[in-house]
Amino acid sequence: MSSKQPPQRRLRDNLGTALLALALALVVWVNATYRSDMPRESVFPDPIHIEVLNAPSGLIATNDPDEYVSVKIKAFASSWASLTASNFRATADWDGLVEGVHPVPVKVVCSDPTVTIVSTQPKSVYVRLERLKEQAAWVRVELKDMDDMPLGYAVGSPQVDPGAVTLEGPASTVGRVAMVVASVSLADERTSVDRMVEVHPLNRDGELVSNVSLTPSTVRIRLEVEKKLNYREVAVRARTKGQPARGYFVSSVDVEPDTVTAVGPPAIIAAMAGLVSVKGEVDVTRATRMLAEHMELELPEGVSLLTEREGQRAEVLVTVGIDAVTGGTTVELPLKAKKLGVGLMVSLSVPTVDVI
Repeated sequence: MSSKQPPQRRLRDNLGTALLALALALVVWVNATYRSDMPRESVFPDPIHIEVLNAPSGLIATNDPDEYVSVKIKAFASSWASLTASNFRATADWDGLVEGVHPVPVKVVCSDPTVTIVSTQPKSVYVRLERLKEQAAWVRVELKDMDDMPLGYAVGSPQVDPGAVTLEGPASTVGRVAMVVASVSLADERTSVDRMVEVHPLNRDGELVSNVSLTPSTVRIRLEVEKKLNYREVAVRARTKGQPARGYFVSSVDVEPDTVTAVGPPAIIAAMAGLVSVKGEVDVTRATRMLAEHMELELPEGVSLLTEREGQRAEVLVTVGIDAVTGGTTVELPLKAKKLGVGLMVSLSVPTVDVI
């Protein structure tokens, strides 16, 4: 009896062997591939921005809910190398929320189907919602550094365009706004101001109120700055009248201060001389010692002195030195009138002459 197998059976046996070999090869390949590209579970290095869905109109968040979420994933090594934050989408759905505090779950998905989202941190974000309020407010202009303006310059009334802005924010926050202020510095300002200035919401204590938006956020401020007064430094002189007592003479005339700053309308200041006098004269008649006197200045109408205190009188201290004649002889010389007309009489006084 022959042991030779039929051709059909041999073909079937060979095909089975080939399929078994292919299956074994596939198992070996998958195992090798798996070992070289093993999945890894870890926290993705970049935070994922949380997108808010279905935010209810008329409400606004008054706290600072988390804006980013940290994601722990499981992915093959080859996927880790190509993943970026843009492959993930994190969402928080605010649909149906009302005023109050609410925990909102965070959902994260990945565009790579081989990536598994293991966990997120935080799992939920807490949102405090409050009614949104709009309110109009007039703009107040605050002029700063006016003491640093150049001398003689005056400021007109500011013009604001627009004169009012719209506040928007949580009702409780908008309620704390007591004023809306636009600040303008006038330090070293010599020309008219025309500029755009930011406006800020302030409370009653002058502190900035945050979490309130203003529309518009800037206003146009126009302000006339012009020179009203001129300033000029002038010297001061004083005069004396009369004669000191016999044997004495005027040794000095001092003025303190000897120069002053006059302030007044530009045209009058420009026409002033560089020297001003005191009103009147110091009478030294029969004086034998130093004289000191406070005397007012002769100033044109509309002109005053630049003084430290407002309302201070425009006066100076005049000191006249009176010294005795030394090293000489006092003599009296008779006076005679000559060629006097007919019918005329003359009265002569005898001056004292100090001869040194």
